[in-house]
Amino acid sequence: MRILLIVLGALFALASANCERRSVADSAITAIVKSKLSVDNETSSANINVDTKGGVVTLTGIVMTQANKEQAERIARNTEGVTRVINNITVETNGGHDAGEGADMTASDLAILSKIKTRYVAEGVIGARVEVKDGVVTLKGNVENAQIRARAENIARATSGVKSVNNTIEVIQ
Repeated sequence: MRILLIVLGALFALASANCERRSVADSAITAIVKSKLSVDNETSSANINVDTKGGVVTLTGIVMTQANKEQAERIARNTEGVTRVINNITVETNGGHDAGEGADMTASDLAILSKIKTRYVAEGVIGARVEVKDGVVTLKGNVENAQIRARAENIARATSGVKSVNNTIEVIQ
């Protein structure tokens, strides 16, 4: 009887360790994909949520073009440890954006944009869109609460090179 209990205990411990290792790997995959998205100029990572379970990455959120959606999926698919990508990203169809947006940005504006997006990903700011022109940051989009709206603005203001911030983010409830 003791031997049976010891064996069962050992099996339980191994199963628990395996589950823990898997969740650590999943969180690492999520972090890597978010990081890759944040430095990619073609995707608006602040509007893309990444979730990983068992190596399967699920992408959700809103992007401006089909090309942005496809690029986000490519980035996730080309990340080590990813076994499958479920792309539930929605393409915003309001047509209010130029397809060439970003192409005429200066290097300093691109650097500012990248820094802000990276911080948004790291701090869980979802729903905020960022535009930068000559060091002036304009924040748009919809967020869940006033704290996220304020965090988005504070991150932008604290970013080196930012001259001013126009915060037009709306809180949805």
